Amino acid sequence: MSSSLLVRLTLFALLLLAPLESASAQDPPPTAVIVADALQQPLEQEISLVGTVQPRRSSLVASETEGRVVVRFRDIGQAVEAGEPLFRLENDALSASLLEAVADVRLHRFNQARSAELLRQNAVSEQILHEDEYQFARARAKLQSLENQVEDLTIRAPFTGHVVETASEIGEWVRRGDGVARVIATDTVRVHVDLPERHVDQLQEGDKADVVIDALGSAPRTGRITAILAEGRAASRTFPILVDVVNADGRIRSNMSAQVRFDVSSDAVALLVPKDALVNTPSGQVVFLAIDDQAVPRPVTPGLAYKGYIAVTGELQPGDLAIIRGNERLRDGQAVRIIRKHQ
Repeated sequence: MSSSLLVRLTLFALLLLAPLESASAQDPPPTAVIVADALQQPLEQEISLVGTVQPRRSSLVASETEGRVVVRFRDIGQAVEAGEPLFRLENDALSASLLEAVADVRLHRFNQARSAELLRQNAVSEQILHEDEYQFARARAKLQSLENQVEDLTIRAPFTGHVVETASEIGEWVRRGDGVARVIATDTVRVHVDLPERHVDQLQEGDKADVVIDALGSAPRTGRITAILAEGRAASRTFPILVDVVNADGRIRSNMSAQVRFDVSSDAVALLVPKDALVNTPSGQVVFLAIDDQAVPRPVTPGLAYKGYIAVTGELQPGDLAIIRGNERLRDGQAVRIIRKHQ
């Protein structure tokens, strides 16, 4: 092979390889990333306490009259509507008095009507008519009172709920004021928790709370503080707090255990970044910032966690764009392309 031909082949090979070398020398494409602002705001601390569920309304239903129990309409564990009968009593003396009162009303009505007619005929004095009208009014008042007492022989539920206790059996004599059944309403339940005194001034009535019932394994339910008692417990230095939770499905039952979480603000101001912004490296934890389309690592020291954010200290400023997606394999100075900003 001649030397001129060899030179030509060499030049041709170099021309073919030149584009490949040029392509390999190009920088890799920017890494797509998602960013979020670093935030500066007062740090909120989450307090988790264990409490006990109680019904919002509980009533020991008492008898307003006396009598012998003849019917029990509802038993323990059964649901009851407001005004629905629970017990029926019987009182023979009261029934007899009612019949007597009915007769008295009829008699005094007749006497009053007769005196009015005689007065028109000037046969009796006006005083006689007034006396008969007075006796008629007294008889009607007595009848009304006895009718109310007979009505009270049926003991009714004061509100819609469940019967959880009965204190009387058929045949027993019930006196006026005796408790015969306990009814509770759990459409809204009330969680009792003891709050450490150092947090009392940081909460107020109406504040929200997340309530988790461990026995149900369900998602947190939103409750509201309805009362912070003025008197605390001296032994534990805690103050009772009442948190109401809507229980429309009726799954929450009285005396269940509940975890109650409150968000308590403090005066301290912290710099917060989403927890996904933290990257573990051999030298410690860093947050990559997107600066001029490049990834710039900033060493940080993490602090308290709060609702998906982490309080950090380091060379960060409020408003810095912290990379929260695509930061797993970033290097210092690597080109990045922001495809979305997390709000």
